[in-house]
Amino acid sequence: MALTQFAMIIKGPGYDPAIHRASINSPLFSTTIVCVSSFEEAVVAAQSLTEQGIQLIELCGGFSKEQASALHVSLAITVPVGVVQYSFEEQQSLAKLFGKPASPH
Repeated sequence: MALTQFAMIIKGPGYDPAIHRASINSPLFSTTIVCVSSFEEAVVAAQSLTEQGIQLIELCGGFSKEQASALHVSLAITVPVGVVQYSFEEQQSLAKLFGKPASPH
């Protein structure tokens, strides 16, 4: 089976997943973007997305590897869930942006 339905979940303050979402579609591929304010909203959004036929979910870098794993388990491991990751050098730049120390992992 070919991948035809992809979703990205983005986390940021003030997002409401009922409002802050978009779909970009071609005749061969569909991308859905859902914005959430919390991990709990991401779980609900992911469950809804899989019910709609999404085959792959990617989480923005605002989620941890552990959250990606927990989300995957909450979906009964029916769809792959990945998370955007940054190199250590980019983590240092992000730490300045967010005013936090860079993590060595």
